[in-house]
Amino acid sequence: MPIAQISAGSQRSVALDNKGTAWGWGAFKTAYPNRQETLPAEICSTDKSKIGHHRYAQPYAQMLNPGTPFDLIADGSVHILGACGSGALLACRPVIAPDHGAAHQKLQAIPQGIRQLATMHTVSLALLNNGSIWSWGFNHLGQLGRPAHPAHNTEAQIKNLPAIDSLACGSAHALALDQSGNVWSWGANQAGQLGHGTLKSSDTPRKLALPDPVVQVAAGDTHSMALDANGQLWAWGANNHGQTGSADAAFFAEPVKIQLDFPVRQIDGGQFYTAALADQGEVFAWGWNGLGQIGLPQPHSSPKAVQISGLPPVTRLAAGAGHVLVSDDATIFAWGDNRSAACGRPAQDTVILTPNPIHLA
Repeated sequence: MPIAQISAGSQRSVALDNKGTAWGWGAFKTAYPNRQETLPAEICSTDKSKIGHHRYAQPYAQMLNPGTPFDLIADGSVHILGACGSGALLACRPVIAPDHGAAHQKLQAIPQGIRQLATMHTVSLALLNNGSIWSWGFNHLGQLGRPAHPAHNTEAQIKNLPAIDSLACGSAHALALDQSGNVWSWGANQAGQLGHGTLKSSDTPRKLALPDPVVQVAAGDTHSMALDANGQLWAWGANNHGQTGSADAAFFAEPVKIQLDFPVRQIDGGQFYTAALADQGEVFAWGWNGLGQIGLPQPHSSPKAVQISGLPPVTRLAAGAGHVLVSDDATIFAWGDNRSAACGRPAQDTVILTPNPIHLA
């Protein structure tokens, strides 16, 4: 069925079809009333000394919202956000009952008219049609974009920003692209991911110094990217694995030009890597390859873009912490970290190097 949106998180994958049905696979628990809550095949049991011991791993796409169509989705570290056509915003837990979908609660304070949802590890953001941003969550590094006391804060608008067109989030920092092509950033900054020339975190959005209007922003865990109106890619922040696309430094506290051999249509980042969609539908990736994110059989990193083989021309891209989702509008493909079955294969296949097609029931 036609795919409207894809979202990749740290351990899960979520997709929205054109009928408003949200599907999820990866780190989901299945709840069966009056029965054993967990299916034995759903738990990935690994060596106790390894990361991921006894994590939930559901390789088959499960319906999250029966009877409640969504307009937008975003996967977060704790919950999945879903915006309904009625204006309601739901925070869905990764616990799915076959008849009722994901357990959820309604977030009351966000106004209607949500254009985009975005998440960090501890903070969620909603961009409204009027260009305003609302934030909520745990603010220990300024992720809310506003002074907040106590640090854990409920929903409120970020002030002192112009009308915003789109958002991008890393693990603890955010980028906002305003309607004039300017980029604003706030949150954690230990690797220079805010792009202001320092390593100081900020709870106040600040505008970046970029020479040309920007048309797209993207963020990895601790690095950031912007595509300008001339097709030039800029990157800043952590570069310990070449995730910015440069081999010149371990990090960049200000934006630097990145030279690519292909025109970029869409770009996204994960943990220490970057993935890009080219104009003709090809997919490239660079940076860390410890879990097969950039498609190389060896686990070494590369600052040079590597084309992902085994894909048809695709139209959508979403980078999770360690896995990548793409779609040609009819089929979703996934590769990379599969320790929680986020690539749609049993978790015993911990690394997926060749894009795996995902079938929505």
